[in-house]
Amino acid sequence: MSKFISALILCCMNVAFVAGQNDTTVFNVFCFPPDKVPVIDGDTRDWDIVPASYVIGMDEMTEDEGKHSKADKNNLDINVKVGWVEGQNRLYFLYEAYDNYWSFTREGLEVDIFEVVVDGDRSGGPFIDKFYPFKDISKEEAWDLFHGRQAQNYHIYTPSKNGDWCMYWGPQQWLKEKPYSDYSYKYDFKEGESGKLTLEFYITPFDYASPDGAEYSAESQLRANKLIGLCWAVIDFDNSEGKSKDGFWNLSRHHTMYGNASELRTFRLMPHED
Repeated sequence: MSKFISALILCCMNVAFVAGQNDTTVFNVFCFPPDKVPVIDGDTRDWDIVPASYVIGMDEMTEDEGKHSKADKNNLDINVKVGWVEGQNRLYFLYEAYDNYWSFTREGLEVDIFEVVVDGDRSGGPFIDKFYPFKDISKEEAWDLFHGRQAQNYHIYTPSKNGDWCMYWGPQQWLKEKPYSDYSYKYDFKEGESGKLTLEFYITPFDYASPDGAEYSAESQLRANKLIGLCWAVIDFDNSEGKSKDGFWNLSRHHTMYGNASELRTFRLMPHED
């Protein structure tokens, strides 16, 4: 074996190690007291009680399309807090982001997006139509039978576009409506400008989400110390003319976490701290 091939194999092994070394980290979800449930209004003061140790930022993210070897916080910087409340089956999020170029007016999904994927019972496995294991049916049939049932994917516009806050990826469109989700934005920039965005929202994870509605579905039952699958990515567009992303910043070490719940990160629902 040549020295070049040996060095190449070693390099690949090192990259694989770095990419996977943090997969075993368990992140914490803060438990809000029942009298301090966050109000979804874009006011971050509800979140002041969350310790800094719960904040997940750019240092935990990787750009997995090969555009950036490390984060440049002058280009993009984010902080995320996640919370829950005993007796509720909701996950609350505070997403704060600085971007040097906000893109949110183009058609389709070629805009800045905060993509959130949740697997409320941590059952794992694929959950989008193209990963459906049986190939004897059409993609349309797989969409209806399989897509978004046991895990859910939200492409959240940052900020909202044409009055819509997200593209829920699946036939279960009722999941992006109250009472199963709610949202609020705060920002003062225009297309192409830099600035800070605050997004406050909650979603309701489902162990089984039927296209026919909540009455045919099973909410994930949240309780203290439960482990759930959760992940997010930031899709960053910096060029109003081109269609190529500036970056896909992923909390997972696996790009296809968007459709495979086994590739999500593990989060623990922490008990209430007296």
